[in-house]
Amino acid sequence: MFDPASPFIGKTDPLQPVQKTSFAEDRLKVAVQSCELLPGSIATEAQISERFGLGRAAVRVALARLSAMGLVHPIRRSGWKVLPVTGALIGDVIAARRQVEPCLAEARPDTVALSRMEELAEMIEVLEGQRDPASLTTRRGYERELLDILSNAVGNRLMAHFLVGLWDHSERIMRFLETPALPPFAACQARALTQAVAAGDGARIVALRMSDITTFQEYAFAGLMRDRTELGVPLDAHDASSNNGQPRPDGGATPGTKITGEPGIKSNNGVSS
Repeated sequence: MFDPASPFIGKTDPLQPVQKTSFAEDRLKVAVQSCELLPGSIATEAQISERFGLGRAAVRVALARLSAMGLVHPIRRSGWKVLPVTGALIGDVIAARRQVEPCLAEARPDTVALSRMEELAEMIEVLEGQRDPASLTTRRGYERELLDILSNAVGNRLMAHFLVGLWDHSERIMRFLETPALPPFAACQARALTQAVAAGDGARIVALRMSDITTFQEYAFAGLMRDRTELGVPLDAHDASSNNGQPRPDGGATPGTKITGEPGIKSNNGVSS
């Protein structure tokens, strides 16, 4: 009888194909959200595989899934293009969040989840105002965990899933527009939000979320006003205008550049029309 645990069988890669694909998807999603893969940049599967040390097959599946999320899209004969950050995209994300986030009024986390929210709120308050990269990364991770707890407590799972995607886009936009000329994006009102959730005050939850969205909108506007991009229609607009036959919010109207490893440089220098 075959025993896969037998010591006489050669050792294989401990990660199974499904695990490899999941790891590749998570890694590339973080790279897109953090602008490690710059908005508007174009890279082949081979380049991405080599850069991140991932298998070609896993990269191909991961990119297809990120394409379904609206984070990347295929460019004919060129590879994959990271969704550009445009004024239209920012406007669409903000408008969609205002429509969808009221569903959080129905969130009813259990006792364990609520206790975790209280811990997170306390840690967010401690880190608020600290500008060093490590503190910012930690604080934003806590904020996202707090919001994810809320979304997981929403009964309408489809709306919750959509909202998570909007938060992903918002994080990428914020990272893209963040410059030394602007102070870091302010922390969410974690303590007040947690108290409203504990009290079951749906109206207060919605009011707090709308306030945070307004703060995000003002931050995005300030970032756009500091950008010096020349608006125009790129040569790849035709190829980029389709995403496997599915419409995309940016319409492909942002010039892309080949993938670059240089940190802190915008691939398209900002937004386009």
